[in-house]
Amino acid sequence: MENQNKNLKYERINHENIKLAAQVQYQIFPYASAYYQYLESLNNHNNLPINFLVYYDNSPIGVIGLYEMKEYPDTIWLSWFGLLENYRHKGFGTQMFQDILVIAKQYRKKFLRLYTYEAWNKEAQPFYQKTMEIGEYYMNPEDDQYDIIEGKCKIFGCSLCDEPIDHWNNQFINIKGADDEHERSIELMKKDGIVKGRIKI
Repeated sequence: MENQNKNLKYERINHENIKLAAQVQYQIFPYASAYYQYLESLNNHNNLPINFLVYYDNSPIGVIGLYEMKEYPDTIWLSWFGLLENYRHKGFGTQMFQDILVIAKQYRKKFLRLYTYEAWNKEAQPFYQKTMEIGEYYMNPEDDQYDIIEGKCKIFGCSLCDEPIDHWNNQFINIKGADDEHERSIELMKKDGIVKGRIKI
């Protein structure tokens, strides 16, 4: 997919670029690895999840993706959306978000949502407050909240159709499952030499 900016391009994560994508993602999000999720989606050619490595002038600058939770068929979720530090505050994030909205609408879902943490994604909060229609704290007592006293999980959302979006209201999203995947990812990154030998980006 070509961006409106001719030098910005999206490359779906595949067998050839997955290690580079994992390295870029982990540099952006040092507290959470997506490598396991990337591996799981490699042979998922037509369905969700879908993940992209984003380039500017042939240099990798960020990652972005979409996934679904089968329990909530009206919603598509934004995942692993981030830029390397040198490329932030230059309009790339806004353009990436606009482009992923176009892709999200192709899946005929009503709403786009994401969850994030104030504690680890402080820089992203103003962006989501500006670009998304609603934001709320997520405090489901059955889900793992990492015992965070401050900087709790927040869910942001916007409508992809004519129907207005409503609040998520603490429906279960299984944060503990994402935490378990992170642990698997780190082990796999060590095994595949991604953590030890940093790929030059």
